[in-house]
Amino acid sequence: MVAWQQAGIIDRELSYYKELSHHIGFLSFISYGDSHRTETKLLKQHIPDANIIWTRPPVMSQLPINLFWYTFLPPFNCKPFDGVKRVRSNQISGAWPGVIVAQHYKVPFILRAGYLLSKNIRLDKQAHTIKKNILILLEKWVSQKADAIIVTYAGAKTYLSNQYGICPSKITIIGNPIDTGLFYPQSQPRAKKRDVLYIGRLVSEKNIQSILLAIQKAKASITLLGKGPLKQEMIDLSRSLHLDVKFIDSLPNPKIPELMSKHRLFIIASHYEGNPKVLLEAMACEMPCIASNIPEHADIIENEKEGLLVPAIPGALSQAINRLLDAPDLGKEMGRRARNKILNHYSLKSNALKESQVYQAFSKKKNTC
Repeated sequence: MVAWQQAGIIDRELSYYKELSHHIGFLSFISYGDSHRTETKLLKQHIPDANIIWTRPPVMSQLPINLFWYTFLPPFNCKPFDGVKRVRSNQISGAWPGVIVAQHYKVPFILRAGYLLSKNIRLDKQAHTIKKNILILLEKWVSQKADAIIVTYAGAKTYLSNQYGICPSKITIIGNPIDTGLFYPQSQPRAKKRDVLYIGRLVSEKNIQSILLAIQKAKASITLLGKGPLKQEMIDLSRSLHLDVKFIDSLPNPKIPELMSKHRLFIIASHYEGNPKVLLEAMACEMPCIASNIPEHADIIENEKEGLLVPAIPGALSQAINRLLDAPDLGKEMGRRARNKILNHYSLKSNALKESQVYQAFSKKKNTC
């Protein structure tokens, strides 16, 4: 909870659990923070009737080991989990104690995978080979032990099924939930708006260099919200290209809709993605969106109807930018359709209902292949 608070995303993360609790009842959380009182206080500010049942022992914070090893501690003290009816992970990362707790109490384990840990760790050049292999084995183990799996995009379902032999009927696709009451179109005078907004990490897979080169070709302005190892390099590139650019390190999630309302369009040009929440949030705000034409974006956007899918190269991106800047009515119509899709398929309420149906289905009878 503290980590979410510090990152400015605690509202984003807990708003869905609050909605989900209306469908499945009382929630308890495992946290890897080391202050039970602080973690509980933060949780109750958002979900008053929820509680924290396990936090990292404070003494462990003094040991020279990283958070990965702390995740193995909860099963050594199962007493706080007495009375649990089901266990559900937030991500694959850190899900392994949930499997052990669920098996101890003979209750269902639901694996929720917003991203694929094995794919991410393989791309991490700094991760030790032994740690990579351990994480890949853990992902396989928790996937095979899960009674039900929830993934956020079709590619993840295919990957888990093919890679680990998971029965496809056990895997349900439910996209990232969006708070459509927070993310909605806000009125701003068009004359006062900047042109393009990018939100995300400044890392190589996000293809920021191509975005900046496209901005130069389009003679547009851009704001980039996010941090990462490429920040200084992108600042230097922006200066060399003489761009009208603003860099913002971070912003609390509730402030992002206002930032979106001050820009004419949103862009994301990643080489690969999962189910990018920031793209869904931009669509909820009726922003005209340009996205790289990769399968994960095509799962979200119907090209030419709810946004533009283009090759992730400067020329194609700049053409799309100019097209939307020169045709505001086209962008407005795309934005309207995009929000309708979010309301129907990604809202907190619709996603919580879908997830509750997953629980109901596997509690009645086991999935079979």
